Amino acid sequence: MLIELRRCNSIGNIDGLLFLISIITKKEKISRTEIRNRCALENGISVNCPGAVAFLEYLGLVETSEENVIPSEMLNDLSEKEREHILKELVKLCMKHLIEDGIFDADATGFDAEKGHLSIKRSAFPLAYAAIRNFMTVAGALDKEEHGEICVSDYYENDFTAQIRSRRKKFTLEQLLKRQEDQSRRGLEAEEYVLNLERNRLPGKVTKIKRISDFDVAAGYDIVSFQGEQSQVYDRFIEVKCYIGSPHFYWSENESDVAQIKGDKYFLCLVDYNRIGEPGYQPEYIQNPYEVIFSDEHWLVNAASYKIQRI
Repeated sequence: MLIELRRCNSIGNIDGLLFLISIITKKEKISRTEIRNRCALENGISVNCPGAVAFLEYLGLVETSEENVIPSEMLNDLSEKEREHILKELVKLCMKHLIEDGIFDADATGFDAEKGHLSIKRSAFPLAYAAIRNFMTVAGALDKEEHGEICVSDYYENDFTAQIRSRRKKFTLEQLLKRQEDQSRRGLEAEEYVLNLERNRLPGKVTKIKRISDFDVAAGYDIVSFQGEQSQVYDRFIEVKCYIGSPHFYWSENESDVAQIKGDKYFLCLVDYNRIGEPGYQPEYIQNPYEVIFSDEHWLVNAASYKIQRI
C-alpha cells in the first residue's frame, strides 16, 4: 500500500479527482508542483493531491517519481470516456485490487436477506484503505448501513460478485496441494514432538512407545503408549491435533468412534504449533474426549458436512 494513501482519509470529491485526471492525461509527464498549483486555482473542486496521485498509482493508472507523475495508456484511454464510464471503471479497478489484496475474506462479506443486498463489515477495511473505501462510497458503489456495515449498491453487485468468483478460481490445485502439504508437515512435526514427550515421560518403555499413523491410518489415533511404567499392555492411545491460533481441530467420525470405545484410555493431545520447542511448554491432553467435548459447554462442535443418500 502506498505511503501517501495510508496518510489520508479522503482523496477529495469526484469533481476534484476527475479534474486531476484531466490535467495528467495526454502528457508525457507532469510535475507534482504543477498538479498542486492547477488544482489550487480550480474553483468548485476538492482534491488531496498527494493522496489522489497515490490512489491512481495504486490502481496502476500512473507511475510516479519524486518530482513527476507519468500517465499510463490505460488512463489516457479512460480519460476520453464519459464521466459515468470513468467512475465505473475506477470503481471496478478498486474492487479488483481490494479483492486481490485479500480485503474481502469469507468472514468480511455476506448477504442481508432482510434488506436484500450484499453487505461488507466496516472492519474489513483496514485504516490504510480508508481513502479507497470513502471514494467508493461517494462514487455510489458502497452505501453506509447501520451497525457499522456497508452494502454494495445494486448497480455494482454483479461486478463485485464476478471479481470475487474470479479471485477464488485463482486458488489453483497447486496452491491447494501446497496448503495440504504444509498441514501434513506440521501434523507430522507435532506427532514427533508428542512421541518424544511420551518417551521422556516413560524412559523404561521407550522402545515400545510408537507412532503408528504411518502404517495404520484407520486406527483412529496416532501414538500408542502407556499410562505408567507399571502398565503391561497399551492403555494410552493418543490422537495428536496441531493448531495455529486458538485451539481448534477436525475430528473424523472414525476417530470419535474409537474415542468413545476406548473411553479413559483415549487422549486428544492439542499442540500449539508455534510453541513446539518452547522451554517448559506442555500441550493440552484431554482424556476421554468423547465424553468431555460433547458435554462441555466450552467446546463448540460443528458438523462440517453430512453424507446424504437415498435408502
